[in-house]
Amino acid sequence: MSPIGDHPAGSRVPVLVQQLSYELTRFSHLFAHRHALHPTDIDALAHLHQAALRGEAMTPGRLAASIDLSPPATTALLRRLEASGHVERIPDPADGRRQLLTLTATARQVAGGFFGPLAGALRATLTDLDDAEVAVVERWLASATEATGQLADRVAAQPG
Repeated sequence: MSPIGDHPAGSRVPVLVQQLSYELTRFSHLFAHRHALHPTDIDALAHLHQAALRGEAMTPGRLAASIDLSPPATTALLRRLEASGHVERIPDPADGRRQLLTLTATARQVAGGFFGPLAGALRATLTDLDDAEVAVVERWLASATEATGQLADRVAAQPG
């Protein structure tokens, strides 16, 4: 370990990640407040957006599992998001009995207008880094995300 001041290398990372997480959550809550959405609505929209980025289909059941909602709560959530013009349910072309969820063009436009400047600000924080340093940041973020997801899955599988 190489010291950073009186702290071992990396010891501030969890605190800094927690602070970033807090600020990102605060930013998302500002979006929710400005658009009269509940934080759970924002979580659902974020999961739909991430699934779309990965090219994965999102069903009501999969959304419920991803944000830990009961079927009745998911139905209420989807009704709110449909009524607000953020989400559409479309028949699955491969299985007409199944519904797929998609963000509307309006939702993508509104979210892009609000979150686009955040993405730009985050990209701007990388301008002082060279390509190799950015690659390290990307690799660490991917690894930390994977580790956190695996731990969350293990905790979720535990009783109680």
